[in-house]
Amino acid sequence: MNSAMDKNVRQTKFQIAELQKRIAVLEATREDLERQIRKLNDSVPEDAVDANVQKDGYVAYGSYAQSVIARKENLRTTLEDIVAQNSLLSGDLRIATDALDSFERVRARQMAAQAEKALKRA
Repeated sequence: MNSAMDKNVRQTKFQIAELQKRIAVLEATREDLERQIRKLNDSVPEDAVDANVQKDGYVAYGSYAQSVIARKENLRTTLEDIVAQNSLLSGDLRIATDALDSFERVRARQMAAQAEKALKRA
């Protein structure tokens, strides 16, 4: 029975490590997307611009601004997806961590029972 439990513990630890890696990648991606959005906001703070708008120092500012606005929207949509994925993975990580805690509590009880038996024999 111990080998089966040890196998479950190893699998759960591996699962936890993989989930932590995936969450770290999502966090890094989220930070990068937020940085890109801030940069785009600096160049075009508006949320809507007419394609024919002119701005001093810009050629075809309206078209450029519309493309930047569309890019910001795409980034925000991707960011929302990443937040949702992160939430799901965090839930999975909590479940795996709880499972590992359960395995460790069972193992501790087994070790205590074995120690008690050994004391009775002695």
